[in-house]
Amino acid sequence: MRLLICLLFTTLCNLFIVHAQPLVSFMPVKDDSVQLSIIKKAIKDNYLKDSASITGENKKQIVQLYRERFEFINEMFVDKEFIYTAETNNYLTLLVNEIFKHNPQLKSPGTRFLFSRAYWPNAFSTGEGTIVFNIGLFTKLDNESQVVFALCHELSHLYLKHSNKALEHYINTVYSDEFQKQLKTLKKQQYERNKELDKLEKTVVYSSRRHGREHEAEADSMALVFMKNTGFDVAESLACLKILDNIDKGTYNTEEGLPLLFNLPDYPFQNKWIKKAAAFFDISADNKITDKEEDSLKTHPDCKLRITKLTPLVEKIKTNTAKKFVVDEAGFIKLKQLFIFEIIAFCYNSKRISRCLYQAMELYKQYPDNAYITTMIGKCFNLMYTNQKAHTLNKIVSLPSPIGEKNYNTLLEFIQNISLKDIGAIGYFFLKQHEAQFTTDKEFTATFTQGKTNINSY
Repeated sequence: MRLLICLLFTTLCNLFIVHAQPLVSFMPVKDDSVQLSIIKKAIKDNYLKDSASITGENKKQIVQLYRERFEFINEMFVDKEFIYTAETNNYLTLLVNEIFKHNPQLKSPGTRFLFSRAYWPNAFSTGEGTIVFNIGLFTKLDNESQVVFALCHELSHLYLKHSNKALEHYINTVYSDEFQKQLKTLKKQQYERNKELDKLEKTVVYSSRRHGREHEAEADSMALVFMKNTGFDVAESLACLKILDNIDKGTYNTEEGLPLLFNLPDYPFQNKWIKKAAAFFDISADNKITDKEEDSLKTHPDCKLRITKLTPLVEKIKTNTAKKFVVDEAGFIKLKQLFIFEIIAFCYNSKRISRCLYQAMELYKQYPDNAYITTMIGKCFNLMYTNQKAHTLNKIVSLPSPIGEKNYNTLLEFIQNISLKDIGAIGYFFLKQHEAQFTTDKEFTATFTQGKTNINSY
């Protein structure tokens, strides 16, 4: 009995440590560079093999696009975008193995799965065998079944060769006799040549997008076929698409959050620092984009239509025995928490400072006693100060956009409206509130010291 109580106590303590640790601080994970090098070489080998297999009239152009695809993936390795540890890889492998175990036709020696540190919510198949799952998407999902639907969707793209078909469709369209004939005719045209060339380009783009959207619906249906063979809940595919439909809308209200966070005793918040988006961009009601245009700007367009098409199929195959979690619910929760912090670290290291600040501000609301988040907010202001002083601020922060997400735009307007003095003072006095609280944290102390230097330099 005593042993049972001790085991129970130890388990509870371990669970407490797992969930409580990020409330104190955070240490970015260290990637397995050896394994990443092996994966990188395998991807290059695949690229060379695929390129050598291309035949036909437009071989040169298709091989060039294959090369560009490889360079895109290679750049992700260079930028240290992939996150690869024993813990993250083992969990992803367990999920994938559940899919492969019940769908052996999907398993291929050239297929690999990688987590990306990217903050934007997306997953994609590169076409040559690599499936990338952004942790920005993972943190938005509610359970393993939703993750598995996204994985099955990307596996469907790979299985149906959608990426390569789309690539070849584009090349064959552009280099077709009909298109080249139209191009030659327009080049000889004396008036409105650029206008007509633009129209011709839009025709090709629209055709490619329609081709892609048809592939999305096909991949959704095929994903259900693969998913139904597993123990995961196919009904969560609809829940996943509903999340994707609204995933671009920021959940942190910066119009309220900025004054709350930066109304500092020694440096009060000024309302002039925030300008309304409509006033900033001079957008009238007549110029507002349509619902159709708004949907086309989403990371995941057509979700409502995809839900409508998928619902009857889900109703036919869903069962009462399916589970939202099959592999490891605790592991899923732990990774979600880890990834939220990893996103901030990646944004800072890749110099996406406005995005880093936005993510850190949202997390600060949840974890006000976290040394890492508090320090990261200070580091963002310190770096903005240095770059503003050097007139290079726009290299590390985005500019407001009339089609940008409202809450993020408000932060971008705030950054554009505050002066060099404001940047230094806000960063320093924000950290000053936590000086006694984090006095033993070396990173906080260094950041606070830098903030003090900034405020004393003007």
